Amino acid sequence: MRDYIEKVLLKAKKPISYEKILKKIESIKTNEIGKDYILSEEEKNDIFDIIKECVGEYDIIKTPNDNYIHYLKSSFRKGRFYADRSGAGKVSVFTSYTNRDGKLVTTEEKYEIRRDKVNGAIDGDFVLIDLGNKKNSPRVEKVLDRSLDYILGEVYAVGSSYFVKPIDKKKQAITIALSDQAIEGERVAVRLLNCVNDGFYNAEVVKTFNHRDDPGEDISWEAFKYGIDNEFSGESIKQLESIPSELSDNDMIGREDLSDWMIFTIDGEDTKDMDDAISCTLNKNGNYVLGVHITDVASIIPEGSPLDIDAFRKGNSYYLGNSVFPMTPHKISNGIGSLNPYVKRKAISCIMEITKEGDIVNYRITPTVIESKLKMTYTKVNKLLKDNEYDSEYEQFADTLKMMSKLSLILRKKRIKAGAIEFKGSELKAVYSDDGKITGFSLRNQDVAENLIQEFMLIANETVDKELCRSSLPCVHRVHGSPDSEKLEKFLRFLDAINVPFEKYNSYELSTSNRCYQKLVNHIASCDKLTDLLFRDAIQCMARARYSQENTGHFGLAKDHYCHFTSPVRRYADLTVHRILWDCVFNKDKSSKNRAKWIKKLPEIAERTSHMERVSDGAERDVLHMLCAKYMEDHIGEEFEAVITCVSQDCLTVQLDNNIEGTVRVRDLPGDYVYSPDSYSLVSLDGNDNYYIGDRLLLKLKSSSKETKKIDFTIINKISQTKINDSERINKKVMIKAKTDRLKRRRD
Repeated sequence: MRDYIEKVLLKAKKPISYEKILKKIESIKTNEIGKDYILSEEEKNDIFDIIKECVGEYDIIKTPNDNYIHYLKSSFRKGRFYADRSGAGKVSVFTSYTNRDGKLVTTEEKYEIRRDKVNGAIDGDFVLIDLGNKKNSPRVEKVLDRSLDYILGEVYAVGSSYFVKPIDKKKQAITIALSDQAIEGERVAVRLLNCVNDGFYNAEVVKTFNHRDDPGEDISWEAFKYGIDNEFSGESIKQLESIPSELSDNDMIGREDLSDWMIFTIDGEDTKDMDDAISCTLNKNGNYVLGVHITDVASIIPEGSPLDIDAFRKGNSYYLGNSVFPMTPHKISNGIGSLNPYVKRKAISCIMEITKEGDIVNYRITPTVIESKLKMTYTKVNKLLKDNEYDSEYEQFADTLKMMSKLSLILRKKRIKAGAIEFKGSELKAVYSDDGKITGFSLRNQDVAENLIQEFMLIANETVDKELCRSSLPCVHRVHGSPDSEKLEKFLRFLDAINVPFEKYNSYELSTSNRCYQKLVNHIASCDKLTDLLFRDAIQCMARARYSQENTGHFGLAKDHYCHFTSPVRRYADLTVHRILWDCVFNKDKSSKNRAKWIKKLPEIAERTSHMERVSDGAERDVLHMLCAKYMEDHIGEEFEAVITCVSQDCLTVQLDNNIEGTVRVRDLPGDYVYSPDSYSLVSLDGNDNYYIGDRLLLKLKSSSKETKKIDFTIINKISQTKINDSERINKKVMIKAKTDRLKRRRD
């Protein structure tokens, strides 16, 4: 009956009575069955109960004269409140409807809520808002749901009572009292128990981290803020007991035995979860036979089992500083599910015959048993391929590695020719001593061995996606949309301003052609000291890669088909692709019923894995910033050289020679400064130095805090200045306008 009530109220132009609702439902029923329909007393009672329930949920609004109206036909809306630091915020309202084509369409509207209209709502609340009218701005009418599983914060004391100050400034408007004693300065996660009055809660501690003055568990603390943990359910731990550490004879049944092939892994020195291995030989016709062998986690973790539920919740493994938060327990990720050397392991192998031009002429994807002959490292393989120097254990593999390197260059050349976009940036990572203390930072660069593995994984991922699409089977595709033309327009203006203009293509051409974008990236690569900065800006112009059940292609890789297949031990999307291969290909069940099962499941999997990937990126970024600030705490007062990488009205962002980033606050500069958006510079109104992107500075470290992740410097002097196109004329206009505005304000 709920559908009938909703249909009646959505058609009503004004509030109507309960009796009128009954009559209209009878009319609808009459039209449906072709004869008069009279509601029974039982049905009327059901309708009354449903309306009462909907009024309680604010799906239906009851007027003072006892009439009813659907909330979408009123001035009320329901949505999620997102606070800003001032206490004001926005309410995001989603509305779904079926269009004329029968497709479900969802729209989003955002409403600004002034601070005095928040009515006690805090960040994350699901609220009812009254849109008001032209005279009255939207206000929060009622908090419908405050789903706070836990809040992270720091314990403080007031007399003999203990409270928690949330680390999220958007939640600091509420007061949280602890029922038990605690240690002041301790960092904790608390669960709210009950609301004493508006904004005042009692809470209990559910997890204790380190004290703010202790060095330990900093990474766990940062991870917990993102909902990342090392926990597995009791059911998962119990399930582990039934998972063997080695393969049995039964595990070999139905699998191709490749255990005598020359197969090996190449990973970082400290990698323990090895999920991909490779092999390569030459056919008599001169074609390469490349094997990419991926650990078969799908055969270890049954779908829907406790371990699978935990893996889905986590989405992927997290590599934060020197800590790993695995998607699956170590018994799997480092044990039976890792392609460790000298032991047999279950795998899914993608074996491809590739011509000297890089074309795949034949392939097969099949369950196998493999045995890795050696755990190689990127460092040693790079030394072999670049300097022909290697340890005795690598000797028997030297010719194969050189052949693999040749094939990887062929594949890369073909990929670049197709328009693939490559950013040759470097990744900052902390360097640790044996006792776990940070000794500095280094750059992780892609070298020959890393590129070799990358090319082989790319071609395997593409091949698997093509196979599933060729068979008209569902898949979790890895998709990447076109760049944002408006962002590109601004970026091109920025390049022109800093005197490295790119005039070959306009923003529309760049946003629609990966070959054009490839030329832009190549242009940026020649900009010396600004290359890393410009790479970062060019990446921000691009869409974010994500997982999707719909194949829309991958702009950055210039591929029409692409998925993630090669890391099922640490990415749930890859594990899902393996399951589809097992369910539909290896078990040969391509029935419409089986396809329908996956078609139904994939949207949720794609959404969850995409979301958790964003969580992972955010956590990695925050942990790196925290580690940088923590390291710099021991260097306050020291001098550093740096380059300005960003200028805003509040601060200069600078990058040190050790690649750590920090800021120079405008308030710490002598005299008055204004920001010039056309020359991307800070302009002095007192005749002092102007500051431009690319300027080299000598700095003094003023402060650094791992808690806030902020590193602040003061300027000692400018070492060199970047030439900015037409800066003198632009900045002169900025100065005149700023001084005129100030004189006007004084007169007013």
